[in-house]
Amino acid sequence: MPNPGPILVFQSTHLTYKAERLLKNSAIPCNLVTKPRHISSDCGLAIHLEEQDRARGLTLLSESGVEPLGVW
Repeated sequence: MPNPGPILVFQSTHLTYKAERLLKNSAIPCNLVTKPRHISSDCGLAIHLEEQDRARGLTLLSESGVEPLGVW
């Protein structure tokens, strides 16, 4: 079974795309996914990370001032 890894949700589509760019430019693999319905935000997109990239990805985003609303 594949590792589901965390889903990062941001306040807006703009922030979601900015986070994706930051992660990819830092060689942290990520994918844009449709936000699960049970998660509420103004954006319909989310970012999926592999579990092994969680800490590094969240640290990078925090240091860049692009904080997710939540991690599921």
